[in-house]
Amino acid sequence: MQVEYSVCLERHPLPAGGYLAHLTLNAPARMNALTLEIVTLLHRLLVELRDDSEAVAVFLDGAGNRGFCVGADALRIRESALANPGGAAVEAEVFLAHEYAAAYLIHTFPKPVICWGNGIVMGAGLGLMVGASHRIVTDSSRLAMPEISIGLFPNVGASWFLGQMPGHCGLFAALTGVELSPADALYAGLADYCLADNSKAQVLRQLLLLDWCDDPQWNAECLTECLTDIEAEQGATLGAASLKDSRGWIDDVCNQAAIIDISNSICGYRGANSWLKIAGQGHARGAASTAKLIFRQLETGRNLSLLEVFRMELVMSANRVRDPEFAEGVRARLIDRDRDPHWCYRSIEEVPELEMEAMFRAPWSTNPLDGLI
Repeated sequence: MQVEYSVCLERHPLPAGGYLAHLTLNAPARMNALTLEIVTLLHRLLVELRDDSEAVAVFLDGAGNRGFCVGADALRIRESALANPGGAAVEAEVFLAHEYAAAYLIHTFPKPVICWGNGIVMGAGLGLMVGASHRIVTDSSRLAMPEISIGLFPNVGASWFLGQMPGHCGLFAALTGVELSPADALYAGLADYCLADNSKAQVLRQLLLLDWCDDPQWNAECLTECLTDIEAEQGATLGAASLKDSRGWIDDVCNQAAIIDISNSICGYRGANSWLKIAGQGHARGAASTAKLIFRQLETGRNLSLLEVFRMELVMSANRVRDPEFAEGVRARLIDRDRDPHWCYRSIEEVPELEMEAMFRAPWSTNPLDGLI
């Protein structure tokens, strides 16, 4: 019987001793949506593998063939928030702290972390993948940060990695929730390699034959050479790179000083590019308060360290999940599925500045992330 909401650890022995740790997010029926159980176990296992001298590297993937990870279980988070209206979403805050701690540990892991990002890689799933030292997408990969559609905001380190995307591509992706292809992922620096979707077992076999040792830097270099060779041998067809092709228009639009002007330009696109049309529709359906929050989030996160970004986003998340915008967005998209959310504000101009400022004020005296990293 398949166990829901777990993380499986398999230790692959190496010829010279030690092992390659294989971590699998195991909730295939829910497209490996992250729950409190999963992120707590993932964080604990990562700490154990970090401290185990026999573990030379980590291979992270998701169970099933639908994708690596669809993101956080928004239904569970919503239930936690509605259980205590106006107060702390207790379970959600514990979940968020462990989710952020696991993602931060992947970013800072002292050994190579290989992430197999096939199929759906969205929201917090992308946050986990991006932190790995060796990020693999496949010909089936579909990436996105679609949080604007549920009244949340891109998190789990998004302020960091969206800010590192070329030009204003990160802001555009966050404001629209538009789907990114494998070619987009490589162009944007969200992934390092594109391999065939059905080659994971073969890739794992080749990794086990590498000349692993107790030097993480040497291991990382050997791994890079191996994956580069595999990619060259496979010669995967990447397909369209919409982000790259539309870069000029995106930069022109998102370089405007005011979020309302950016929003109007995105929604007002009337050209022939179907991808930009879809992006505009996604932005128009999203929460105006989220658009304003995203703009401030990326501006604020621009000069922060990685750790400061994670602390800031945890504060923002703890506040935002209590907001009725989030509960309504999840209802419309994931519960009733009518895709007709009744947002609190009809336009960005209506969103109060005081509400945005409140999102950055910690609801606790000590940041929960401090005790986990």
